[in-house]
Amino acid sequence: MSRTAGFFHGQLRSVLTVVVLLASAVARADTLADALSPYVGQQIDVVELATGKRFVRPLLQKVMIRNGETQSLRLLEEGQGKPVSLLLRGITKIVAGRETVYEAEVTGRSTAQVRERAARERREQEHAASRARMKARGVEPWPELSAAEHAAEVESLKAYVEQVRGVFPDLQVAETHEFIVASDIPPAELRPFLASLDTMHDLLCDLYGIPRGEPVWKGKCLVIAFRDVAAFKAFEGRFMNTVVPERTHGLCHQSDSGRVVMACHRGTTADAFAHMLVHETSHGFNHRWISPRRLPNWLNEGLAEWVGTQVVPRSRQVPLKEAEARAFMQSAGSLGPGFFTAENIQPVQYGIASQLVRFLVTRDRGKFAEFVRGIKEGMTPEESFQATFDGSLEDLVTAFGRAGNLPGLKP
Repeated sequence: MSRTAGFFHGQLRSVLTVVVLLASAVARADTLADALSPYVGQQIDVVELATGKRFVRPLLQKVMIRNGETQSLRLLEEGQGKPVSLLLRGITKIVAGRETVYEAEVTGRSTAQVRERAARERREQEHAASRARMKARGVEPWPELSAAEHAAEVESLKAYVEQVRGVFPDLQVAETHEFIVASDIPPAELRPFLASLDTMHDLLCDLYGIPRGEPVWKGKCLVIAFRDVAAFKAFEGRFMNTVVPERTHGLCHQSDSGRVVMACHRGTTADAFAHMLVHETSHGFNHRWISPRRLPNWLNEGLAEWVGTQVVPRSRQVPLKEAEARAFMQSAGSLGPGFFTAENIQPVQYGIASQLVRFLVTRDRGKFAEFVRGIKEGMTPEESFQATFDGSLEDLVTAFGRAGNLPGLKP
């Protein structure tokens, strides 16, 4: 072969290499555009930037393509009125339909990029360590579901709702990113309550260090809300085989399969209804976090009451219970029988539980989350409290009593 011919072939190979690389890039871009096309005009889970900023539950307005390549996304951030355009080169992760459809390595050297890379590595290490601790204690974590499995569960829940609508035809279905809500309450009246459900979800994600937008539910959480108590009781009897106790406004059903269904009725007070919604669904969230291990009843109820005060501060439900509980503690000199061990604490003890949870969260929010995590990973409440707060539950009661001007308070 002549030198000229060799040069020609070398140039041809270079051109072909460039063409192949360009074709590969276009194919990846086309694949991303194809993956996102069903979600245009809908909410997606997360768009994460190399700086660490996360757009959670944004509306995907448009995928902008230039010369066959995805160049940018136009998003409307939740709660905002003005859209933003994000260049693809600044995006590190896109999750839609519970599936990661795009992920790029954070390789930059800016302070924000180094911080985000370290945070991602830390989350991965913490997740692996949590799994190892559960394995050592014989605890089976909730399985990590694929996008297809999440979608199948959502469809199954919607089919279940259709069965319920066969008996209660006035139910209308609304859907948020995390919840399916079937209700005979007028949609305009129901709308602010739907927002409180998503707020509860985000609050617990922040408390436990779960990045917003990451899946917690199996599919979604189903809420069935009736205007009247009679319909609520009829649903519970027919579909849940449950006799509703008197003065009960809602029940959260948590199955071993991971499905969470909450049923309730509207009652007469809007703030009490909003509080009850987030109280009951928070039980489901705690059921779905990490593993099926149950929290002790005092902690489960105390957390639910605390969440209610955070999301619905106007509600007087918890302050009234806490006033009654304080009078009880002053009179009894204790938290009452079986507070830490009872399968179901007494009504007067709900106000004690909420005060204890608030005391611990205020004392150290991070340690409180670790305390709950320890129980979900297989430790007893006593073991987890000792490991986290370096004390016993009896020490907790002593410190709580001293802080609340209840000296000598006993468990």
